[in-house]
Amino acid sequence: MKKRHGHYCRICGSIKPNEAFSGKGHRNHICKVCSKLPRSEIDSIDQKDEIFNFLSQSHISKKNISRLHSLIESPDEEVAKLAGIVLDVAMVKPYKKKRLKFLAREHRDLLEKLDETGLIVAHHL
Repeated sequence: MKKRHGHYCRICGSIKPNEAFSGKGHRNHICKVCSKLPRSEIDSIDQKDEIFNFLSQSHISKKNISRLHSLIESPDEEVAKLAGIVLDVAMVKPYKKKRLKFLAREHRDLLEKLDETGLIVAHHL
């Protein structure tokens, strides 16, 4: 008997069977349950994932910084807050190598913000 592998839903983060996805859901990696969520909630989850991914990169580029500036204007307060913190980090230390040590020495407040918001976890990915 073949072992079946499911599909990953990028919104809820779970692996679900093929039947849990619609035609467009397969392409977008969104299950049927999550596709019924309000568009604003889906966008919020996507934007938070995007912000967390910026910290896991080896370098936060100028293009990423430009994107963070636009995310600061988000109507979602949490997205705007997270984008602001990551933008501050990108301005003082865009490269990942020894970033946390630098922040601990030079910008303790930023390191504490990363810790409070959970963004510090993204740094280790």
